[in-house]
Amino acid sequence: MALSKSSLLIVESYAPAYVPCPSNIEWIRPANGLSQAETAWVQGRKQVVGPALGEYLQRLEIEDFDVSQYLTHMNDCNYEDVPIMGLAISGGGWASAYTGTAAMRALDSRLEASVEQRTGGLLQCITYMSGLSGGGFPTVSFAVNNFPTADEIVEIWQPAIDRFGVNVTTQYAATFTDMFEDIGAKLEAGFPVGTADFFGRAWGYEFTPGYKGGLNVTLSSIVNQSNFISHQMPFPILQTIELTDEDVKAFGLEIPFANDTTYDMMPFEFGAWGGSASSFFPTQYLGTKLNNGVPVNESACVVGFDRGAFMIGASGAAFNFWEIEIESNGTLASFSKSKRTLGSPDKKVRKREEVVPPSEADAISSVFESKFNLTIPEMSYAQVPNPFVGVSSASAYTQTAPYLNMVDGSEGGQTIPLWGQIQPARAVNFIIAWEDNNDATPYGWSNGTNLYHTYLQASAAGLPFPIVPPFSTFIHRRWFERPVFFGCDKRLTTTGDSNAPIVLYLAHAPYSAYLNYTADQGVMSPQQMDDIFLNGFNQLTQGNGTLDHEWPVCLGCAAIERSLEKAGMDTPEQCRRCFEKYCWDGNSMDEKDVGIVNPTLVLDHKLGYLQWLAEHEYWNATLAYQE
Repeated sequence: MALSKSSLLIVESYAPAYVPCPSNIEWIRPANGLSQAETAWVQGRKQVVGPALGEYLQRLEIEDFDVSQYLTHMNDCNYEDVPIMGLAISGGGWASAYTGTAAMRALDSRLEASVEQRTGGLLQCITYMSGLSGGGFPTVSFAVNNFPTADEIVEIWQPAIDRFGVNVTTQYAATFTDMFEDIGAKLEAGFPVGTADFFGRAWGYEFTPGYKGGLNVTLSSIVNQSNFISHQMPFPILQTIELTDEDVKAFGLEIPFANDTTYDMMPFEFGAWGGSASSFFPTQYLGTKLNNGVPVNESACVVGFDRGAFMIGASGAAFNFWEIEIESNGTLASFSKSKRTLGSPDKKVRKREEVVPPSEADAISSVFESKFNLTIPEMSYAQVPNPFVGVSSASAYTQTAPYLNMVDGSEGGQTIPLWGQIQPARAVNFIIAWEDNNDATPYGWSNGTNLYHTYLQASAAGLPFPIVPPFSTFIHRRWFERPVFFGCDKRLTTTGDSNAPIVLYLAHAPYSAYLNYTADQGVMSPQQMDDIFLNGFNQLTQGNGTLDHEWPVCLGCAAIERSLEKAGMDTPEQCRRCFEKYCWDGNSMDEKDVGIVNPTLVLDHKLGYLQWLAEHEYWNATLAYQE
């Protein structure tokens, strides 16, 4: 599916453009399956994944497993039974963006070291990649940059450059004045603006390529990337959540319920699988006014609203939470991204800077108030012109709301963007859930709470998902530092069958470096990025196999387990041993005496934080310690 010429117009304004509406287009598609475009793309991706999966499995050398028989079946069924795999990168600001990228690097066959460790190649088998907030940074950036390697994308990102508070606009960053002028052009064109636009403009200079921070790069333009056309990259999904007038308010700002509607923002479509919309709309024309599925003005369809950087900003629109936390002195709206600390029991720990420090939040809101005459509530959400006005499948609120108010999906308690991938229409068999977030205070590691939240919501909605125990089991079994699979036993799923995916939960952990740095720490030196990449490599390879030489095999076993049933093949004995080691057995641990999540280096338990920091002094200004 190629974009129309109207969407490829070169513009020098942040304002969306008006074009004649196309004919013979389905404006509103009911959420009763995949679109024709996505269906065709996934089929094309399977044709690429099949051979890549064969190469990956050959390197694993799984005992008593006939790779040739498996591949023959895949070829005979024209790759229809090739496992559909996904990667989901959690919210968590730059922390999750950078560490999630490190995880991708260790799974990439284009990195020789990962191939040597037999984890490389799994990335080439992944069909879906989803992100929200910080996890949306790499999800969009890899796609709009035509899916480079992790090392190449860091060269593109230039993380050593500060994107905020610069005095001169360059190709890498813009002044506040220039960014607000861009935003003003959008407002003058008749579109709502807010802090999602501001952060999107700032993040665009790092994560989207081209003129003025990727000004001409849209989410829908990904379909024109050569590696997307040839199915050589995963299909990107951004996740966000919609507010409604039924949500509770604090200080005039809305707080979403856990079951508020989650939206998928994708190259082909924008919409939700249920809830307030239960429909999808072509992303390319987002911003177009519709009534009952028909453009209000056939001469005034909109292109350019779905700018990649703005969509990242919409996925990470958390200004409402930051403001509520500031106004309540930290007692309300504290979600996982808003409090990250790094510390040690023998040191005093200060509360980390919020993703937006109070002084910076005040400065940003002051400009929106003075320049655009917007109130805090008006600027706090990512406002998207509502294409579902008058659509019968939409909720009563959405049928009449002129705009959809979107916020960071983390605010609903599902920081890992799994919702889009667990929809039955996508039939995903295996998902890697990467999390770098703060559930376990006071030191800013993760404890599985967000994965548990997704299980609860999936169970309530009747969606296929593994059963997940509460955080106490994660802590008792130290899953905050070691990998764990859920759903290996299909009886331990919400549906009790193989329709539910196997989920690998990987919480960012200190393997070779203490890196629970703050979510707002976007400026990283080359040395720091090297530490991040090495730590991620050590985690994904389990210390180059020193912790368990069978780990690469176990990873591969989980990846293909669901497809073995389709192929009529038994689970190899070595895989069974793997599942006994790494799969949750269904037993939950008591919430008593769970203790504090404060891991030492997995590869060197004797090397405490202070000693490590003394050897890595360039982290001193970044990590949240003080005497």
